[in-house]
Formats: sequence, structure tokens, C-alpha cells
Amino acid sequence: MQDRTLSWYDAVATLYDLGTLGDWFYRAARREAVDRLQLAAGEGVVDLFCGTGVDFPLLREAVGARGTVVGVDGSENMLRCAQRRAERNDARLMHADFSTDAGVRRLTEAMRRHEATAYLFTLGLTCLPGWRAFFRAVYDAALPGARFAIMDGYAERLTLGARFLNWIGAADVRRPVWDELEKRSTDFRKTTRRPLRVFDTDVLDASVVVASGRKPH
Repeated sequence: MQDRTLSWYDAVATLYDLGTLGDWFYRAARREAVDRLQLAAGEGVVDLFCGTGVDFPLLREAVGARGTVVGVDGSENMLRCAQRRAERNDARLMHADFSTDAGVRRLTEAMRRHEATAYLFTLGLTCLPGWRAFFRAVYDAALPGARFAIMDGYAERLTLGARFLNWIGAADVRRPVWDELEKRSTDFRKTTRRPLRVFDTDVLDASVVVASGRKPH
């Protein structure tokens, strides 16, 4: 993330969960993304753009008491807000600015130490300017056979719903953030959810995409 994006997340951290309506908009897609990782007891998973730690309970449930959950984010205030969920779910927290070479190196070095087998990207690639290069760096550093899942907002047009997602996440939801995973992985799969479909879709419509794939051996 650029400095201004990190500044935004630092500023809204304490209100972020309230602003996303208690994760109502993303809840079903978040569960689907975690399920797509096909985590087993004892595995290690890295939660990228972990924010306030909403993924932690789902990930801990999936990997069991012997597994490892590592949450990484560039916003120090978001990580402070994640601390309570991290303690409840025995998750480790790590700060890394994904917009800098030093931050990406710090992350990839930690990946090698933890030997994680799964990577979850939630609501971050749409707000990281160099998202393609970042995804490639993580993918290249991952072990052969590692599984990836992406959950993020998407809209082809700037409807009111898309503009709201852009505002709350300092994002650009028109990015096809699954592209790099689709090019590089096996077993690629993508689904689209439309939580606002019950309303006036022409005005409010915005989607949540879940994409998954595996790095070849």
C-alpha cells in the first residue's frame, strides 16, 4: 500500500469493523475463500492483508490447535485492533509494508521460515498499487504445491456499491485481482457473489470474487 492508503487504514482502524457492517457484505465469500484452501489440521497458513483479524477464527478452526496462523498487514493500527482476535485464536501478527521492497523481502523471508502451505488474500490487492508484482513475489516464494485463495471486491462499472467499496477500502474494485493466479496455478476456480442483488442492482450492484488455485509441484 502507498503511504496515503496506510494512513487511511491507520485512521479508520477502530471503526473498520463497524463500517463493513460486521462483515455482513463479505461473510459468505470469506468462508468460501477459507474453505477453498482445503486446510488440514497442523498446517500453516498466512493471512495477507489480515486487517482486524476477521479471518483468524475461521483459519484456526481449519488448522486446529497444532496449526500455525500468521496474520500480516501494513497498517500498525489495524494490527493493534487485530490483537484481541489474535490472542483468542493463537495467531501470530507481523507488520510489513507491501508497497516497499524491504516489506516484501521481510514477508517472503518469514514465509520461508514458517514453511506455510496456504495463503489467503482478503480485501487487499484492490488497494495495493503494485498488486501484480506483489502477488508474483509471494507466489514465487511459496513452496511448490502451496494453495492460494483470494477474496476481494469487484465491479465492472462504478455503481454506488462499487464506489462505497472503493471508499471504505481505499481501493479500486475494477481490478481483476485474480489474473495472476489464473495464469500461474493449477485447479484455478473463480466464483462471483452479489450480496446486494436483493436491492436495485443497476444502482448498487457490486460483487465479491473468490478465486483459488494451487502452485504446481
